[in-house]
Amino acid sequence: MDTSHRLAAFASQLRFADLAPAVVQEAKRLILDTVGCGLGGHAVDKGRLAVALATRSGGAPEATILGHTQQVPAAQAAFANGDLMNALDWNALLPPSHVPPYIIAPAMAVAETQRRSGRDLIAAAVVGMEVAGRVGTSLGGLRATPGGFPLRVWGISANQLGATAAAAHGLALDAERMLHALGLAAYHAPVPSHVKYNYTKEVGYAKFGPSGWMAQGGMVTAQLAEMGYRGDTSFLETERGFWAMNGAPEWDASKVTSDLGQHWVFMNAGYKYWPTCGFYQSPLDAFTALIDTHGLQPEEIEDVVYQIEQFAGIDKYVTTEPNDHIEAAASGPFVFAVAAHRIPRGPGWQARAVIDDPAIRAFMKKVRHEVNPRSELLRRQDLETDGLPYLRHRPARVVIRARGQVFERSVDYANWLSMGVDACRPTDEALAEKFRLNAEGLLGHAQTEAAIDMLLRLEEIDDVMQVMRHLRRA
Repeated sequence: MDTSHRLAAFASQLRFADLAPAVVQEAKRLILDTVGCGLGGHAVDKGRLAVALATRSGGAPEATILGHTQQVPAAQAAFANGDLMNALDWNALLPPSHVPPYIIAPAMAVAETQRRSGRDLIAAAVVGMEVAGRVGTSLGGLRATPGGFPLRVWGISANQLGATAAAAHGLALDAERMLHALGLAAYHAPVPSHVKYNYTKEVGYAKFGPSGWMAQGGMVTAQLAEMGYRGDTSFLETERGFWAMNGAPEWDASKVTSDLGQHWVFMNAGYKYWPTCGFYQSPLDAFTALIDTHGLQPEEIEDVVYQIEQFAGIDKYVTTEPNDHIEAAASGPFVFAVAAHRIPRGPGWQARAVIDDPAIRAFMKKVRHEVNPRSELLRRQDLETDGLPYLRHRPARVVIRARGQVFERSVDYANWLSMGVDACRPTDEALAEKFRLNAEGLLGHAQTEAAIDMLLRLEEIDDVMQVMRHLRRA
């Protein structure tokens, strides 16, 4: 079989029984974390507007919108939940980059509509994340060039294949119809927009790729294939295949098929402790350790320098004038200002009142980025020498001038985010606590605890509807 057929066969034939306990556990953790981020997404405009659109069109009450009171048609639930899950930029990173919201939203919508078990939902999510991760990494890496800069054209269009595979698996499509579904998804996928996002300050709410739209697209594409709608069955093949359609300079087919079903790309998961861009996870670790250890108050701090990779110094990431929560989450000066004022970690970090707070605006002027020479050294070690599909190291050095003194701290890893580093891996309870932060104000205490419990033992749940009832607002 060619690569397209092999991928479709894997996506249709994988069953929960094929998954090792460690694979099941990581899938459950990713579902818990991503669902929590979806609840937190109600705090910002991207999430709220997606919910408003999904609820105003009417239709059959098939699937749940996280943190909302009503059910809507499955495709609309996938749209709303996909946007909610990605709204805060707090969701986990998997190779090649942002993956879970695009996959888990349609997987959940199908599982609820089809009354699938938790085991079925886990298998569908694994299929989707693995398809997206393998095809995505076969097109080249985000941190591919010196300084951590991306390729000239790069994006997460492969997530459309993953979203479709997850939904199609939930619909129990056979290998032939799965192949047609994936072939359709290759044509339904958006353009690779990540680099344009990187270099555009006022980018709008679609961010680096429209998570809600792609989640809904995965649902619709899978449903079309179920009905007999035909797709391109050689979508990955030839010099004009999916890689060329995405502007990739080359394609490594072995990354799609090597040890498929045995080695799991999605297991390289980096979770986010702080509700912001991955750039800032390690420098925020260092910064908050310094201000807490020395009791530094915002008014005492004269200036802050954070040294990380060169790519983080382009205009978008150093703005001191964010207009909305998307720009705020990407701004180094903004997130340091929020941390300096000890605003509780959670969805409130990106609240409109925080963005407009004169004290936050003033503090941003004190913060600046510099290049950390260790960033390039360790990028090369991780990606080129060790051949990893992700960055293990996240070196950062933070220097604070305050009280006539200099306070500094350096780290090589990011708490939660540094993949493959056992000391950085969050515990299940730590992820549960993050879920609670996101659920606060939307779900009651009993609801929240029941949802956490069920998501962490999802393989024991016979009907996903049981879980979704606890994720609706009373």
